[in-house]
Amino acid sequence: MIGVSATMTAMRFRAPLLAAVLLVSPLLPSTAHADELFQNLVGRVNKPLLDPAGFFAVVLPAGFDCEAQPRHVRCLGNRGVQALLTIDVVDVPTSASVELLLLNQMDTYQKKPHFKLLAKKKFSIDGQRALLASFTFDHFGNVQLPGGAQAVYLVKNTKAYVIHYEGRADQFAVHKKDLDEVYATFKTARLDGGGNPIVEDLKPKDLKSRTDAQLDQALRGGY
Repeated sequence: MIGVSATMTAMRFRAPLLAAVLLVSPLLPSTAHADELFQNLVGRVNKPLLDPAGFFAVVLPAGFDCEAQPRHVRCLGNRGVQALLTIDVVDVPTSASVELLLLNQMDTYQKKPHFKLLAKKKFSIDGQRALLASFTFDHFGNVQLPGGAQAVYLVKNTKAYVIHYEGRADQFAVHKKDLDEVYATFKTARLDGGGNPIVEDLKPKDLKSRTDAQLDQALRGGY
């Protein structure tokens, strides 16, 4: 399978932007506690998820089996074709933009044989300005099996959100409805002055009156 996670963690921002994608920050739980927050979301049913770090909520569709950690979700398709879906929250400087996110990802993918940017267009997700891009390239260098990717980029203050899908280009239609579900249900939390998420915005209404222990138990099982 194509290493999208490795690609995203290798994304570089041009000076004076940050030089690395940060999937862990001092604001996140300790490593031990982060392990406790690890969620394994499998089964062919929709799987509502609140990011363990509190930055976003989304309904992960039935077509993927997923693993969730703070700021990072990794899903493998379960509809009989190779497919990888990732969602990442990235620390960026205030000068970052969705266009810059796309340029940095293209820096990596342009090295692949027969790379071609098919489209990029303005997009709206969670009522906010975003950018959607799709591109193709040789799948493991095989001209007869072109790989395809579609990514949505959103920047909010000092955080960037990247929803990235990748698989064989001729099999994209298998997961189109799944991706539409992700885009339609993706919600970001407001950020306070320190860039921390206001998680209350993302809690389901029927959970807001519960105690912390009840809320924690409910979110671990999905909501």
